[in-house]
Amino acid sequence: MKHLLLMLVCLSSLPVLADGYIRGNTRVLQGSVETYVVEWPSWTSDHDRYANVTWNVMHGTLLSQDKGSATVQWDVSGNHLDLLGSLDVYEDLGGQGASISVETINTHTGESSFCSGVLGPAAIAVDFGRGGNPGPALPSGATTYGYDPACAISPNHYTLTNSSVNCRAPWHGIAQDHTPGDTNGYFLMVDANATPGEFYRTTVNGLTPAFRYEFSAWVGNLDAYGMYESPRIRFEVHGPSGFIATSGDLLIPRSSPFQWQKVGFMFDLPAGVSSVDIVMVNRHQNAMGNDLVIDDLSFAPCYPPIIASFENGPVVDREHACNSGAVNLYGRWPSTIPFTTPAYQWQWSPDGGDSWLNVPGATSLASSHSQPSPGIHRYRLMSYEALNPSQQLVSNPLTFFVQRLVVEPRTHHLYSCNGGNTYGSLAAHYRLEFADPVVQTSYAIQWSPATYLSNPNTSPTSILLPSLGASPPPNGPPVPAANHLYTVTVTDNVHGCTGSGQQTVAQHNPRKVAVPNAFTPNGDGVNDLFRPLNLDDYPGSRFFIYNRWGQAIFSSQGPTLLDYSWNGTFGGVPQGSGAYAWRIEMSDCFGNIINGSTGDNRPSGTVTLIR
Repeated sequence: MKHLLLMLVCLSSLPVLADGYIRGNTRVLQGSVETYVVEWPSWTSDHDRYANVTWNVMHGTLLSQDKGSATVQWDVSGNHLDLLGSLDVYEDLGGQGASISVETINTHTGESSFCSGVLGPAAIAVDFGRGGNPGPALPSGATTYGYDPACAISPNHYTLTNSSVNCRAPWHGIAQDHTPGDTNGYFLMVDANATPGEFYRTTVNGLTPAFRYEFSAWVGNLDAYGMYESPRIRFEVHGPSGFIATSGDLLIPRSSPFQWQKVGFMFDLPAGVSSVDIVMVNRHQNAMGNDLVIDDLSFAPCYPPIIASFENGPVVDREHACNSGAVNLYGRWPSTIPFTTPAYQWQWSPDGGDSWLNVPGATSLASSHSQPSPGIHRYRLMSYEALNPSQQLVSNPLTFFVQRLVVEPRTHHLYSCNGGNTYGSLAAHYRLEFADPVVQTSYAIQWSPATYLSNPNTSPTSILLPSLGASPPPNGPPVPAANHLYTVTVTDNVHGCTGSGQQTVAQHNPRKVAVPNAFTPNGDGVNDLFRPLNLDDYPGSRFFIYNRWGQAIFSSQGPTLLDYSWNGTFGGVPQGSGAYAWRIEMSDCFGNIINGSTGDNRPSGTVTLIR
């Protein structure tokens, strides 16, 4: 015993020590397995014997661990993104801890994808201009690399030039940029090395999610002799709320003789986003190579072979109405008509595009259609060769939101607890069904009549009702509620949808609640049920009974007095004689109880079951 006490004294006297240090790779490939070692500022034989060491990892899996090291397999992200992982460790004897952040690199190699329809006018096109050498520096924020006016640029720098001839011996001598017919046109030339960075970044505005977009560029590998690894780049798109899409890593293979190569990817713009940042990123992982040229960046919509719109002009792919409505439908060809004898058929879908129905009589480029009932309806235009209907093209979809504003009828229960005036708050429950999730709206409220209301144009609003008279005696009959009828009308301020619903204010003048202190559930018809008398005067109140172990063996929310009555059983089994606790959650008037504690606004007490 003396030795045990001495050991406990020694352990309790250990000081709280400084944090440790974790050694290991901090920039790793996703999916790789890495081992990390912790160096503790202080470690003794007592730590070996008594310390509990806990390792935790984020974006990885612990394969093995002990008091001095851990082996981690780092996660592979599903969206081609890098992840910032972390590993931390803590020992509970001296209170030492350590942590390390680990950048995990996703090297998934993607494939370029391009518009298979009609590539529309570019929302932004960057050809870097033209002129004599060297070209000017890029605008601030357009790249993370340093500007170097020399043709033989230094590592992690760029220049704008119209020729790479005689710049460096291992490089291709590129005599002109990619832009067709561009005299003395510049291209971006980068010695990117292995340092992560952004080749080019810019902002694109005025976009619409009606179409997919192509983000592309013409690039070339400067390596003339196959001496170095191929450059690795990535296209990324970022919106106001963060990352949207990426191409994954794209390799720029060497070519001999030099050839410009188009790389890029397709992506969908999220609903409600009209402005994005587009970025070309360096993804090379080696200090050797990664010398490349870039020209003619483009960000353009990919039109379907035939375009549908709700307006005869700019493409409008969303329309709105209330309860019912009609829309005009317009189709147009973005380029040449591929059919000798084109035929047309407008279609609509009531189920989000899972099935499509022909719109009767809508067989021309311009048409219209009515929707008699609320719902979210989609439209599209199908075109085909009249002599061979199997040859067909389908347009982009349009969405028609036929909205409905619903105001739920409600009964609001208010109580005159001691015979005085009745005060309460009234909140209308309403919703705009089949609403456009992109559109943010507000609502106008109107209660009618305005009698007794503090403000008839808000929800919730306050109400002050006059007294119904003195409270009835506990042993008297219940007093019927006085009903005050209101109509609340709600209007959507954006599209003007309106809905109304009746609101009933039930003003109660309730009796006080009396809770017996004993009952005898012996089946003789006398005092067989335990119930809080008059609790049914308070609709929505809840009643609970607990046994000596705190287990709830009965609960009820009414609404009748019989519903609130306990027969002395639990799960059909009669309970033994003794004391049981009860609790009431009253809907209002927490003090309106003759016996029981009301300190926490939830009356409670005990009852004795006698058999």
